[in-house]
Amino acid sequence: MNSSRKILNKQKQEELENKAVKVPEKSTKKPGRFSGNLKPVILTTICIVIVLVLCIGVAVAQLKPKVVVTVDKTKLTMNDMMFPIYEVEKEYAPLNAQYEQFLGSSFWEQDYQGDGSSTSTALTGVSNSVGFKQQIMNSEVSYIILSGKAKDEKMSLTDEEKADAHKKADKAIKGLSGMQKLRLDITKSKLYERFETRALAKKYKDSKQEELNKDIKEDDVTKDISKTDYRQYDIQYYAAKTTEEDDDGNTTKLGADKLSQLKAVIEKIGEKAKTESDFTKLLDDADKEDVEFKEDASFTESAGWSYLSDANLKKLKKLKNGEVSEPFYDEDAGYYLVVKMINNNSDEAYKTACDNAIKQAQQEAFDTWYQKEQESHKIKINTDIWTDVNVGYVTTEIVTLDDINDMEDSSDESSEN
Repeated sequence: MNSSRKILNKQKQEELENKAVKVPEKSTKKPGRFSGNLKPVILTTICIVIVLVLCIGVAVAQLKPKVVVTVDKTKLTMNDMMFPIYEVEKEYAPLNAQYEQFLGSSFWEQDYQGDGSSTSTALTGVSNSVGFKQQIMNSEVSYIILSGKAKDEKMSLTDEEKADAHKKADKAIKGLSGMQKLRLDITKSKLYERFETRALAKKYKDSKQEELNKDIKEDDVTKDISKTDYRQYDIQYYAAKTTEEDDDGNTTKLGADKLSQLKAVIEKIGEKAKTESDFTKLLDDADKEDVEFKEDASFTESAGWSYLSDANLKKLKKLKNGEVSEPFYDEDAGYYLVVKMINNNSDEAYKTACDNAIKQAQQEAFDTWYQKEQESHKIKINTDIWTDVNVGYVTTEIVTLDDINDMEDSSDESSEN
């Protein structure tokens, strides 16, 4: 009985197990293209995107113009400095070519020949390349400061002044190709703005200079300038050189026959001067190659005429106005000469000396004011960029000397037409 019951219970147990839901075993079938674990793929994609963003950022940073100088909140980039550098390099390119041709050296490596800046600040002991670079920087900073002062005082350009600035801007880029303008970062709108800024800065400077000039006592500035020392002698003269120079620069005296011929020509002029009223027309065409005529010459009491010996100079000073000297030979000068005194007591040199002294005092007054004004501004030069700039060689490959000559030839032709 008990065994029958055990058999029945076992059968029911098997039926229940057969009816239960079975958990499927892990499939061994390969996943589809988009199935499986995506985490590694996502991470890889994110890494690639980050690298690309970083690379693009670096490229943009490299292409973005570097700031060279900051004046308060105004920033000038290397692109902004290209035009003023081009202006200087264009101006001195012909002179540099002469240095290279005749001296075998570069103008840019010679001692600095500029004035230092927009003011008279002097630079000494540096090359033209270094000096003009500093001059460019000083000028650009002064344009920002002075035009800013003008705006602070509600000063602006008139329509005529703007038109004049635009005319100068147009002239500055005349002859440049589209590619040259692109490489120099020049556009007409940028250049108009630049020349307007320069004009406004100059307008303010002139106004400030006029104000400062009122405090300058001209009599005090000129009191030590001697009228006697600056007494000027105005003359005209004919001169025949008694030496010649060879290709190597060596000077030798002319032969006896040639010297005799030149002496005769000068003596003939001296004879004509006794009867002819117009001293300027005493030279025959046949003698013009050997004899030089100077219509407007002069020397002063203190400086003298280094052209002549002291003895001959003393004789000339005794000539009355309108009087002509006897023909004479001056060994120091190496010339046969005949001289006419035009004015033996001119005050032109004295006035010029006084004017120069007053102008110098005025400039010094402005320089003193500007230096103090500049110190009130925050100026920061990016030496990492500016130190490597070698003025004289920045834009010369973009605009060559041949290009500059073509521009000048074109300008000459249009002015003639």
